[in-house]
Amino acid sequence: MALAISVIAMAGLTTRAVIAQASCSKRPVIVNLAVSYDIASSIQTIARTYNAQNERVGGRCVQIQVTQGQPSAVAAQIDGQTSLQGIPPIDAWIPDSSLWVDVARNYGPGAQLVQQTGINIAKSPIMLVTSQQVARKTGVFSAPATWNLLLPPAYGGPPASLNLSVDIPDPNDSAVGLSTLIEINRLLGTSPAARAAFTKFVLTTERTAEFNSAAALQSFVGSTGAPFYRRAIAEASEQAVIAYDRANPGQPLAARYPTAPSSALATPELDYPYVVTSPQSVQAQAALAFGRYLLGTYAQSVLRYDGFRSSTGVPDQLPGNSGLSGQPLQLASKPSPSETATNLSAWKKLGLGSRVLTIIDTSAAMGAPAGLANLNLEQVLTQTASRGLPLFPDTTQMGLWEAPDSSDASANYKSLVPLGPLPADWGVITRREQIEQIDLTLKPNNNPLHLNDAILAGYKLMTKSFAANYSNAVLVLTAGADAPGDMKLQSLISQLKSLYNPNKRIVVIIIQFGHQGSFQQLKEIANATTGAAYQITNPADVGKIFIEAIGQRLCNPGCSVP
Repeated sequence: MALAISVIAMAGLTTRAVIAQASCSKRPVIVNLAVSYDIASSIQTIARTYNAQNERVGGRCVQIQVTQGQPSAVAAQIDGQTSLQGIPPIDAWIPDSSLWVDVARNYGPGAQLVQQTGINIAKSPIMLVTSQQVARKTGVFSAPATWNLLLPPAYGGPPASLNLSVDIPDPNDSAVGLSTLIEINRLLGTSPAARAAFTKFVLTTERTAEFNSAAALQSFVGSTGAPFYRRAIAEASEQAVIAYDRANPGQPLAARYPTAPSSALATPELDYPYVVTSPQSVQAQAALAFGRYLLGTYAQSVLRYDGFRSSTGVPDQLPGNSGLSGQPLQLASKPSPSETATNLSAWKKLGLGSRVLTIIDTSAAMGAPAGLANLNLEQVLTQTASRGLPLFPDTTQMGLWEAPDSSDASANYKSLVPLGPLPADWGVITRREQIEQIDLTLKPNNNPLHLNDAILAGYKLMTKSFAANYSNAVLVLTAGADAPGDMKLQSLISQLKSLYNPNKRIVVIIIQFGHQGSFQQLKEIANATTGAAYQITNPADVGKIFIEAIGQRLCNPGCSVP
């Protein structure tokens, strides 16, 4: 009888299971969940368990469909910056950081779709990392780690003798990189010197892919050994560090949580928010139900086992060889949405390729003594140009004008090399080599310099041929000593202001050699386009001027940083 009852009971359970499965096959509520790569495997494991339970919303069972996606790309889909053609709508989203929620909500469609639930399913602090070999050779972690370790030597970073390079996951795509950028900006402040330091930091770091797995960190460590022997420091999440240490128990990473007297400069963390993005009521309810499930005991145990901290910040048992459990962890204050947007914008501006029309003054004034050795101003200009040209990367487009035209007294300028990519062929040599050779051969002439006319002509050319995704500029190297008959200063300024378009920004950057012209007037010309003017007496100063000029890309009204 007991056996018969058991058989009947089992048959009943089986029938109910079949019915449940069958009913789930009829119009289930499919929730398309986009998940950051690093946590996707954990969420898929949890989702399989959840789907097997046939949970219901509105009488229909719920099925979670997990798709891996780079958070920056998903944010662009949600906020309407990229097309969704051929891609199922995203019903819910787990990026690795709330920073991407701020980015998505910065645009109208994202602000309407993103429904914040207040749920954070996991945490993972961000760490400074290097190989054990580099740590021993440089002593970089011999003192408590701070964000200063990432700064250039001239701005408070490690001494140049350490030859320490900095790898940063591209903040355009990486929350770890973007968090690092925010901390560096907080550290430097908002002064003009800070703008130069921030610019130098961005231009001298090595942009990398995300160090979000054991394999990615293995590649980084490999670059610090033979045959490369790079002395590099990078940033990665605690979870990625744990994954690497588990895979390499005999040689764990040298990893530290950044510390500071102020919470603003401490350790940021990835916080894995759970947001609902579906406008459909049923999908939204089903998505929210799974979000609550992710806070349950089973889901949280899976996440902790995979190296993430729980939603409340509790870690699993840390690898004994890593040294992580003995380190103090001081969490940084969270950035505001405006802080996120401003830093991301600054990174993009500084990362733009340059498109530069260079106007070189060869008037008689350039033959005057420079007061440096036995050089005249033209020779100082030549040396400055020789030092400055290598600072422009191969992503640069450049053209070269001579003003006045040495062969035609009636011409305000002569085009020597048209605008184009520096590494592109120009005859039998590259455009970069051609410009370099011409710079070395230019000499002063006696033709009248109509500098204002030449600047306006150059600005009109750049306006007509404006290129998006570039920083467009007219660079003027001059003594500033104009001849009679040139356009009046106020007329030039008026026309430049009329041509200037903040949405298609073209700036005039002027470097004056000597003191024969009016530097004040040159500054007025540059300011009309939100550009800048500099005086130079030593060619060695061009590196500093280059950094300051690039930093002008960050200038809003009042030139706030960034």
